[in-house]
Amino acid sequence: MKKVFAIVYNAMIEYDQAKVEIPAIKGEQLVKNSLTGTIYVLLSAICFALGGVLIKFIPWSPMTIQGVRSIFSSVVIGGYMYYTKHKFVFNKFVLFGAICNMVMAFTFVAATKLTTAANAIVLQFTEPIFAILLMWIIYKRRPRKEAVVTCALVFSGILCFFFESLHVGGMTGNVLAIVSGFFYALVFMMKRFPGADFESSILLSNAMSVVFAIPAYMNETTSTPIIWSCIILLGAVQCGLSYVFLSKGLDYVSPVTASLTSTIEPILNPLLVAAFYGEKVGVMAIVGAILVVGSATVYNLIEAKKS
Repeated sequence: MKKVFAIVYNAMIEYDQAKVEIPAIKGEQLVKNSLTGTIYVLLSAICFALGGVLIKFIPWSPMTIQGVRSIFSSVVIGGYMYYTKHKFVFNKFVLFGAICNMVMAFTFVAATKLTTAANAIVLQFTEPIFAILLMWIIYKRRPRKEAVVTCALVFSGILCFFFESLHVGGMTGNVLAIVSGFFYALVFMMKRFPGADFESSILLSNAMSVVFAIPAYMNETTSTPIIWSCIILLGAVQCGLSYVFLSKGLDYVSPVTASLTSTIEPILNPLLVAAFYGEKVGVMAIVGAILVVGSATVYNLIEAKKS
């Protein structure tokens, strides 16, 4: 595991050393770019937020859902790459990104199946905190005071979720959601790696998911028009358009801005599940959500002011 993060860390160092001069952008154009990027990221977050309610309506195993939806996601992302003449590339960073995205997606689907949609999406939202902790644990870089406070608040929020989900399924789902957040952090960092290609990683991730899901799909016995409608929306919109919008957005705005805009997802996701699936959110889960989302948002705001 340490070798994996060494690759990530060294890649970021190489990126910083290889920076080139970027022509100055006029104020009006800068504002326009920022607005365009924010809209793209907002659309991405809305698409991602559909995941909870759609997954709940599909009675298949997490592996089957992840694999079958990847077929339709591949059509959208592949079509986008073809339309924009974006060539597929393959290297160790593309493969690393693909593995991270596949694990992130599978663990999130499994978490949504085992625990509430609110728990799954909010615990996945711990992704900004993992970067802070990993730099401290692996590379001995002492975090600033605000980072320590943020981690403490997020950890307190996580405890609230586990306190409410004491049954085995809920506990397992919560753990998987945190694992998903860990790999989601690596997916967010993907565009910064030298030689990495976001779209190629997502496309490769989808192909890998389809291959792994073939045995699981053979065991499924239920197949209805409603299920296939949900799986198509899950693949084409929630896992297809969402990544297209996110990729476009990250071309215009910083990861901090993208992370801030994405805070709509952990709010909208459980609301949609509550409205269409009837899933209720407990008091402790609400307290935990406020601590996790609130502290991560404040931390990002502080970082944005410093940049």
